[in-house]
Amino acid sequence: MATNIIMPQAGQDITEGIVVHWFKAEGEAIRRGEVLCEVETEKAVFEVEAPSDGVLLRIVAPAGAKVPIFAVIGVIGDPGETAPAVATGPPQPARNTVDVAAIRARLASRGSAPGAARFSGRARRLAAQQGVDPSAVPGSGPGGRVTERDVLLHAEKQKLAVPALRGRTVPLSKMRRAIARRMTESKQTVPHFYVTVSADLTAALELKARLEREAGADLTLTDLIVKAAALCLRELPGVNCRLLGDTVLFLEEVNVGIAVTLDEGVIVPVLQKADRRPLADLARESRRIAAAARERRLEGGEPAGFTVSNLGMLGIESFTAIINPPETGILAVGGLAKRAVVRADGGIHARDMVTLTLSVDHRVVDGALAARFMARIKQLLEMPEALVGC
Repeated sequence: MATNIIMPQAGQDITEGIVVHWFKAEGEAIRRGEVLCEVETEKAVFEVEAPSDGVLLRIVAPAGAKVPIFAVIGVIGDPGETAPAVATGPPQPARNTVDVAAIRARLASRGSAPGAARFSGRARRLAAQQGVDPSAVPGSGPGGRVTERDVLLHAEKQKLAVPALRGRTVPLSKMRRAIARRMTESKQTVPHFYVTVSADLTAALELKARLEREAGADLTLTDLIVKAAALCLRELPGVNCRLLGDTVLFLEEVNVGIAVTLDEGVIVPVLQKADRRPLADLARESRRIAAAARERRLEGGEPAGFTVSNLGMLGIESFTAIINPPETGILAVGGLAKRAVVRADGGIHARDMVTLTLSVDHRVVDGALAARFMARIKQLLEMPEALVGC
């Protein structure tokens, strides 16, 4: 029976990948888990493994093809089986060619067009008075005619112009371009709504120490917060979703993205089924996927609807994070600090406190739901025994 090989989504903001190299040829026998091909995205190069035993019946996307995520790139089947037709569009070339000569010719023809830089007499006199080069003024009038207003605006821009700066010019990397595009898109199109709470982690830190001492677990504060967030997402599924156009997809699994800082940017590997993992297992898997992200060896898997970003270890008290569309929420974790807290008995005590800020997409998550989410995560962290064994 034929099985499709798909382009996995390796990272939260990846929309397409380029097939770099096929390690297997059509007709060659393969085993499940064997590496079939290598794929490059804006953030990483990773390997695609065979989903089943069989024969590589057909390579749909050859090396060099740019393919959308979840598109079919190949077909596996039984020996002698005919590969079925694949309902997918033709792959795009990985690198588009540009006809530089044609572009230059088109620009030259525009510059020589009749009336391309016409001036009114008053505009020309005003340009002379303002010390403006007429040929440098873009025209906003009919047919590109330069008006007095155009001259005045250009003169003001000249006054505000910053002197040329000296320094080293470095083009943005693929990762930084992807981050710039996605974060700009998010801030321009997603109505962010923010909710902040302070949580007392004194008991959570005692639980962490006890588990490390008794069970040999290697836990971090981030592990405890990720587990608490995962349980909240399971209890409040209205936050565990992705907005796809005019449709909200409520996710069956609780998969949590964990922001990992690299020298050149941030990458978000996904912790699968975070709500079902015991704390020790969650901690081990978090370290593993973080290491894979730093080595640019991300793995495919189901996407997340929520991300946790912790800058507290860098001395940040609190911050607000930008949502990574189509996710609908991200939790920003500040630094742990001793604070004076007034308890119910009226006494003032030094407690280990942290500030948590939730950013949600207000198109999907209302303020009341966001408030319930934060109240619950605060409760779980302050009474952390609920995090054990879930």
